Amino acid sequence: MHKPLKTYAVVLLSAMMLSQPLANSIYAAPTSASTAAVFTLDKLGSIALKNNVNVKLIDMDILEQPSGNILIYTLSYSNSSTNSVAHVDYFSRVTTTGGTVIQGKPVTRDVTKKNIPSMSSQIVTYYVNIGESTKLNGTKVTLLKWDFSSQDYQKKLGEFAIPASYSVVVPQGQSKKLTLDNLQVDIKAESMQRLKRNGKVYMRVGVSYTNLGKKVLSNSTYIAYLRSAGGSVFELKQEDASSSFDVQSQEKKTIYYLTEVPSYMKTEHMILQFAQEDEALKIMLPVKSFKLPSVTTSDFAVANYAVKKISIKNNTVETQLKSASVYSENDFAKWNLQFRLKNLGNKPVTLPAYELTVKAAEGLSIPVDSKALANVILKPLEEKIVSLSADVPLTLNQGTLKLEWTEPAVDDKIVFPTALYNIPYALEYNNLMGQEYMVENRYGKFMVKLGSYQRLPWDDGDQIVTNISIRNTGLTSVQLPSLKAIVKAGMSDLSSTAQIVTTNSQTSLAPNEAKEIFVIAKVSYSYSFNQLKIVLQDTSGDEVTKFLSMYSNSLNNVIHTIAAGESHHMNSLGKKAEVRERRTTTYNSNKSNLIYTELEMISEEPRQSKQAQLVAYYKTPDNQFFNAMVSQSTTPTSPNGKKLVTIWSKLPQGVDTSQLVLYIGEGVADGKLTDLGGTSTGFINSVKLALTPKAVISQNNLISVDLFPYNLSVANAVGYITEERDTLDIAVNYSLSEQEDFEAGAYEHKLVLELIDPYGQSMEKTLVMGTDLPMGKNKSYTTSFNSNLYNKLRGGSFRINLYDEFQGHRMLLGSQSYPLNYVLSEPRTTKNIDN
Repeated sequence: MHKPLKTYAVVLLSAMMLSQPLANSIYAAPTSASTAAVFTLDKLGSIALKNNVNVKLIDMDILEQPSGNILIYTLSYSNSSTNSVAHVDYFSRVTTTGGTVIQGKPVTRDVTKKNIPSMSSQIVTYYVNIGESTKLNGTKVTLLKWDFSSQDYQKKLGEFAIPASYSVVVPQGQSKKLTLDNLQVDIKAESMQRLKRNGKVYMRVGVSYTNLGKKVLSNSTYIAYLRSAGGSVFELKQEDASSSFDVQSQEKKTIYYLTEVPSYMKTEHMILQFAQEDEALKIMLPVKSFKLPSVTTSDFAVANYAVKKISIKNNTVETQLKSASVYSENDFAKWNLQFRLKNLGNKPVTLPAYELTVKAAEGLSIPVDSKALANVILKPLEEKIVSLSADVPLTLNQGTLKLEWTEPAVDDKIVFPTALYNIPYALEYNNLMGQEYMVENRYGKFMVKLGSYQRLPWDDGDQIVTNISIRNTGLTSVQLPSLKAIVKAGMSDLSSTAQIVTTNSQTSLAPNEAKEIFVIAKVSYSYSFNQLKIVLQDTSGDEVTKFLSMYSNSLNNVIHTIAAGESHHMNSLGKKAEVRERRTTTYNSNKSNLIYTELEMISEEPRQSKQAQLVAYYKTPDNQFFNAMVSQSTTPTSPNGKKLVTIWSKLPQGVDTSQLVLYIGEGVADGKLTDLGGTSTGFINSVKLALTPKAVISQNNLISVDLFPYNLSVANAVGYITEERDTLDIAVNYSLSEQEDFEAGAYEHKLVLELIDPYGQSMEKTLVMGTDLPMGKNKSYTTSFNSNLYNKLRGGSFRINLYDEFQGHRMLLGSQSYPLNYVLSEPRTTKNIDN
């Protein structure tokens, strides 16, 4: 609190530090004409106490107090005689400008100095209460000795008269060498600044301490005050109370002090005063006063991207706003700030719980999400990168913002910013596809790239897939953290649907090694946007922190096209394969059509491996997408092994299947590629295959019926009608082979044998390859059809139609007529019975 009254706290000039006085008043001043005429007390000369024993006045000061102003003066005794000299034989008195005479008494620390040893010097400080007197000019210090031959038993030895030109204040720009904690220290009032905060006015005084000793200056017991030209006194508090005072040997360190002052107070000719309490005497004694430089009104804002050193528990920490970027969302400017922190000290440092706010020129303060700073520990010379974020209303001027770091208030400590940083205005980078950008965070330095962006259907909506490459540009290996994705498309937050997918389990990156990740999110198919924001967050610790962010407003939905008849090579680690169309055809029916595609999938891995689980859609020229079912083998594939993948979808009859394109991708679930046979929640690495649909032409015979991977050859078939029976029996001689180059999933095709009898009736049998029709050559299959018309039939022919039936849809493969033979029943035998 400011103290506008003259109290005991008013501190004027003193020539010594109370812990150990100095032998002389010497100012280390810059060379200039203005300082050449400064009067120092050593010009008063010395007074002889006796032969070879002299005394000098080396300092004086006055301290104003309610109970009477305290004047102190310091005498330096020099004994070059061969005998010790007792202080009890000598004493001194002070004569004030008003004529009052008071005998001086030694301060507590000098009471024990009873003698001046031979061939030595000694410094003693004395004090007197001079009442209301406030001036040193004209004051006299008289030295006397006891002389019992004199009438009053006293003898005057000499006096020091203080001239009008003497000032107790160290001139502006000059330093003072004092002894503090038995160390010689050079002290200088460096700066004074006027600051405004939350409607209040503060004065900030910078004092430099240069430790000229050989050990650490660990503390100062001084109380600092600011005195105005009008006599008002304000106690100063050390600005960074969390840090110790330690000043290393030969180090120059600036300590800042703060106090609140009235807004109307004039700031010209202000004085910095130090004082210390004499606990035994229960009075305050002056230490030193300095004339302060002219006040400045700087807000201390650190220049754009400049380094700011702050002190934390006597450790110096280097801080730097490395980058700042902003983008707009709704009514807010979304700021991302990246800070570099480096511990320059020799001890670990835990960052205080700083309160961070963005200060706007309009006077508003906006809170900053500073979780990344919580519980940060910096080892000696360790450097860390932290990311901060703030939402600033767009109505505020975004080009004049500042970031303020403030320690939490402790007791009556003045809460004042630890640091204030200019926030350079910079729109967030538009990450162009295929272009690398540098990212630095707590894990290291990386080059990141937005490799691709794809938007494709998923169920009744769309999925968006971004491929991001992260390359380690550091000199050592980096362990990547567990990541979570925040995804914002235009004004919509899609984070609840987001998943991060990696195609391998690699978690560390060697120098210059890269890793690809895929970020997938779901969006309504009707939602249109042209801006995409992705933030990858580190979730490996207790707090969530930003790992990297990417923003793009130049989204280009690139789906690579595989020309008809060409191959697509899938390159996911452990699942490399060549994929090409084998055939595409259409199954027709009265209600709908079924588009059917077979793909050959050839392993390109040098070891046995499980291939990727595919996801597929059929697309029409007018951008209609139809979900496709996929069937593929779940067993591992040997090198160069082939597998057959079947894909199909039911379509309305009006869809022109000749214009369809097949979109395929690698299924993913739970952050990785889907296990074969598993259920996918998305797909990546999508391409579109140009198809070559071909209609299956029905053969007019059954010599060779293709039902891939099976081939059926009917050598002959014959039908039999037996007299007086309603059964038509047929026998088919056939050969059935299977192409074994391919492995496939469950075989879902059915071979339907349809018999058209002489009456035109149709009857069917569904046959299972390898079961109803055993594999091999010259095999025979027999079956029967029943009708009550057959007992009247005497011959003719019948037709066999063979169909490929798939998912309830049929395709005629071939048709051929065969003879129908009439067979008489065996003759009846009559048994004769003798009468």
